[in-house]
Amino acid sequence: MAKEFVAECMWPGVRERDLHALDKRTVAEARRISATGPPVRYLGSLLMREDEVVLCMFEGELDGIRATATAAGIPYDRLLESGRSPWQASE
Repeated sequence: MAKEFVAECMWPGVRERDLHALDKRTVAEARRISATGPPVRYLGSLLMREDEVVLCMFEGELDGIRATATAAGIPYDRLLESGRSPWQASE
């Protein structure tokens, strides 16, 4: 199972139109980087309007995700490994 990561962005003044453009760039960069390196899948973004925080969600290896986020111009502060439900039983 591929790892999931979140690019955490503190983005003052962010608007939905900014995220439409960001999503389009990020999908294109994930495809470009995946064509020659480890696969990266962009899962979309989540906006917390009140806090002006954006979470950009990815699946893949950290190096490919970092390259994708940088090439797409995502203004991230941190890349964090994440998980979400349904949770898999770990043994």
